[in-house]
Amino acid sequence: MHYKPEDIPLLAPDHGNGCMRSIKAGNMEIGASWITAPIDTTRFYKGLPGDTCCCDHYGYVIYGSLRVRYVDGTEEQVKAGEIYYIPKGHFLIYDEPTYHLEINPHEDLQVLMKHFEKQLSAGYDLEDVKPKS
Repeated sequence: MHYKPEDIPLLAPDHGNGCMRSIKAGNMEIGASWITAPIDTTRFYKGLPGDTCCCDHYGYVIYGSLRVRYVDGTEEQVKAGEIYYIPKGHFLIYDEPTYHLEINPHEDLQVLMKHFEKQLSAGYDLEDVKPKS
């Protein structure tokens, strides 16, 4: 199986700050995420177990970077050209436009994206989720 990124379906509608394309492959999802404006996704995890991300992420940053904050308060930044593994129990923060390839467990990603879409449908304002310096 192989795909062109533009042929992979959108996992959720683009609400103006970017989105993710993803397709099931075995028990995983493969896809690409792009972020077009700074966003701190921390608030979107509220209501999930531990109010944190419930999905392990495996990926490669093509351009930009992503900041990962763990529940213990530690942070790390993944930059363009780096491969990553981010375990459950984190928050993702994008300080700049970013494009990255991701591979995620199918079931966990479906739970996460349905929760995010519910949060967006409930009226979360994307202007209120800009990262704090």
